[in-house]
Amino acid sequence: MKKITIKDVAREAGVSVATVSYIINNREDQKISPETRNKVLQIINLLDYTPNQAAKSLVTQKSQIVALHYKEAESYLQKAEQLHFINKLTNFLHNKNYYLMCLSEHYIEKIDLADVILTLDVAKEDFYKIGNANFSPLIALDSFIDDPVFFQINSDFQKLKKQAIQYFGETTFTFVSLPINDEKRKELIQNTFSSIKYVKSVEELDNFDYKNVLIIDSILEQLISNYYNKLYISGFSDEKFEKIFQAIEWASQRIEINNHNIVV
Repeated sequence: MKKITIKDVAREAGVSVATVSYIINNREDQKISPETRNKVLQIINLLDYTPNQAAKSLVTQKSQIVALHYKEAESYLQKAEQLHFINKLTNFLHNKNYYLMCLSEHYIEKIDLADVILTLDVAKEDFYKIGNANFSPLIALDSFIDDPVFFQINSDFQKLKKQAIQYFGETTFTFVSLPINDEKRKELIQNTFSSIKYVKSVEELDNFDYKNVLIIDSILEQLISNYYNKLYISGFSDEKFEKIFQAIEWASQRIEINNHNIVV
């Protein structure tokens, strides 16, 4: 007879592996409805599933390791921006007594060493694939998962818009960005800014003819000539890194927080 696994329970209940894990370990800091909790417990009894003790113990262990999962960039500009972020995050976490472990998009399973898994600009379906394969808490960076079980940390685009209008003294400006993977984030940008330009390569900057430009990517700030009237506001400010650290602490220590949606 096939051994019942936590994935079997999650599939039958129609929830993520992470949700089943939270219920098994009686996590009260997660917003899980009584109906979902009862359904999962019923399926556990029905399937006669016995949680692995090693898996249950993961919630009490601390390794001081943070894993970062990101999609492999398609362009050199995106690769450069990812490297800039990784270097900045590594230094930041080191000062907080954490270590960073980087994971490619091809490695999503059994990241048991990490206290927390960060995902950077991943699509919602990919985020849940990672959640279904691991017990460690997940935090989404630059992605809108919109699931109260998970923290998500994003830029406040309305705030950026107001800062740009104040800086340029007018409402006519272009938001310039590297390509974005998360569809919800792209939709929010589309609804916030009237003029948007996504840049995939250096060649696209040769015929760059925008007067006022708002930039959040470090590599674009360096490449776009000072000839243009530009405003650079880092997509990963010191304030945003502090919010990331807060979320890491809350998630790894299972501290109950009402608002998992953080905008900076």
